[in-house]
Amino acid sequence: MSVVDINTQNLDELIEREGARITRDCFRAGDVVVVTGCARGFGRAISRRMAREGARLAIFDVIDDEGENVAGLCRDAGAETAFFHCDMADVDNIRAAARAVLDRYGTVYAVVNNAGINPRYAALDVPVEVWDRTLNVNLRGTVFCSQAFAPAMIKAGRGAIVNLASGRAIEATPNGIHYAASKAGIVSVTKTLSAEWGKHGIRVNAIIPAASETRQPLEAVGVTLEDLRRRGTATPAGRVGHPEDIAGMVRLLLSEDAAFITGQSIAINGGRIMLP
Repeated sequence: MSVVDINTQNLDELIEREGARITRDCFRAGDVVVVTGCARGFGRAISRRMAREGARLAIFDVIDDEGENVAGLCRDAGAETAFFHCDMADVDNIRAAARAVLDRYGTVYAVVNNAGINPRYAALDVPVEVWDRTLNVNLRGTVFCSQAFAPAMIKAGRGAIVNLASGRAIEATPNGIHYAASKAGIVSVTKTLSAEWGKHGIRVNAIIPAASETRQPLEAVGVTLEDLRRRGTATPAGRVGHPEDIAGMVRLLLSEDAAFITGQSIAINGGRIMLP
């Protein structure tokens, strides 16, 4: 055996030994997961997926009846679940809900900032109150919900945050300057929180979904489910997204396999937008 072979073998053994010492923290059954905007679409799918994975759930929404329904479905899957009414545009409401969660569970492992709104207005017409409400729910809500739970995560020395951005953060489209601004802000916030909180064992990532079979794209005037599905045939994957696609990525980002992923915004769009 040559000297080069011996050194290579020794190096491989050294790398294996060092790798065994690395802590790869991740979600484990019984960990508490917070999901905002739980009542419909992505939030509903994420809540149900994490229930099946054994999470204890704290789920937020302003739509009480549908939120309670999702909580019931999660309990049926065997997950301890509590629903909390929470308006993500109201920072005091966010902080009160966070205190209630921490009083009940003691700590949390993950926060999934999914809640969002997308009222359609052209840039020339968007009212100030719509601009403010959209950024308050989508962007400010993401920041202050993360802030409300961060001290408990820091104390525990572990945690993960997943923020829901949008393809509108990186691709122009009419009738949504307020929504695009809020979602681009989420991409930036994700990087900053990751940089600040990584030393505390907290990973922060974002998901950039494309149009999916949820109510939000169907709220645009004149758009039908068939229109949406037809649009999906133009993507490399040949379809539009499904809420379970996003729920699966949330689960991956909370897993041991993603333990070295932080500060990233990951596009789940069937190849519609291919990031560099």
